[in-house]
Amino acid sequence: MMIYIYCDESNQDLLATQRTEIGKKYCCIGGLMIPVDSRISIKKKIEVLKKRHNIHGEIRWGSVSPNKISFYLELVDLFFDTPDMFLRTVVIDASKICNDIFNENDHELGYYKFYYQLLYHWLRFDNEYRVYTDQKTNKDKNRLKDLRRIVNIMFPSSNPLRSIQAIDSRESLILQMQNILMGAVGYKYNYSDDGVSLAKVQVVARVESHLQRKIGKTSPNEQKFNVFEIALREER
Repeated sequence: MMIYIYCDESNQDLLATQRTEIGKKYCCIGGLMIPVDSRISIKKKIEVLKKRHNIHGEIRWGSVSPNKISFYLELVDLFFDTPDMFLRTVVIDASKICNDIFNENDHELGYYKFYYQLLYHWLRFDNEYRVYTDQKTNKDKNRLKDLRRIVNIMFPSSNPLRSIQAIDSRESLILQMQNILMGAVGYKYNYSDDGVSLAKVQVVARVESHLQRKIGKTSPNEQKFNVFEIALREER
């Protein structure tokens, strides 16, 4: 089966600065997985939602606001009501990042190590995958090629990761949807139940209503809404 994965990240600046800010300790790298045959129907459903709520432009977590809250809540409902959509998010405690020890003093290398953790533990050898990431300027132009090669090394008999391509998030409604869902995870981790944005707190609550539990670390076997808290050694 051919499967598409749409990937994005939030608060990735924390990986570079190695400093946390008030309300910002955790960064996330995540993906939204769908069978290729479902892509068009999911896109149309998002388009219908946008039209009904008079939403224009790109959908991003930063754009969640009270005057459009009904749209974002229904977007969350759409994800949970669609059986063949799956989210996985890697949550990283930025206060424990130590690039000089573990990443050759290269935060970009560390960033793609976390991407490896996202993908390697998610893929199956008997499927084929195409990964689409939000565009990002890399000092090493071969990062995506290297990521694909290294992931496939772990599946020597099948090489399931067929391609990794950077795309403009403004042109992908599914990537934008992923940003909203992952944004809810990051917001919960960074603000717990004390978020400063009522609209974002409502989106988090809608997710938790579907989950029937708080957003947090899940079992590795959780498929629909998987949250992986990556363990880091805190060394200085």
